[in-house]
Amino acid sequence: MKKPLLALFVLCAFAFAQSQQSPVVKSFTDAKTGKKHKIFDIEGQSWFMQDLGNYAWDAAMKACPSGWRLPSNEDWKKLEGFLAMYPELREEFRKGAKIKEKAQLAQGAKASSGYWWSATEAEEIPSGAYFQFLYDGYNDMYEGYDPKNVSRAVRCVKD
Repeated sequence: MKKPLLALFVLCAFAFAQSQQSPVVKSFTDAKTGKKHKIFDIEGQSWFMQDLGNYAWDAAMKACPSGWRLPSNEDWKKLEGFLAMYPELREEFRKGAKIKEKAQLAQGAKASSGYWWSATEAEEIPSGAYFQFLYDGYNDMYEGYDPKNVSRAVRCVKD
């Protein structure tokens, strides 16, 4: 009786270990441009690992390849929770930012951060939209809003 329980325990432990591995980063080739992009899959979505470019919001809404789109605030929140579980993936995601703005931390150290448009329009300002940003060394993704004519980076998502 103990051997079947031990075998079941080993099988469960193996399955748990497999489920805790970081997602695989792979590539996607845009059929229109022939350009390769690093992507990863999470919970039914695929995300670009690198910025597509910097755009004002209206252009950002049209910048993603066919079948891809600009993420909504809801998409970003889902990604934030996922990246918190995988620090290595979060760092690779952040390092893929073309915009490397410097922010002064309380300790006086500098940290890179990425700023990405959201497809969600902001009610706080006329003709505004939300963006998300991620600081080096922090798990949380933060939200802000800007006028739509500001250039922010674009990451694409696909359901």
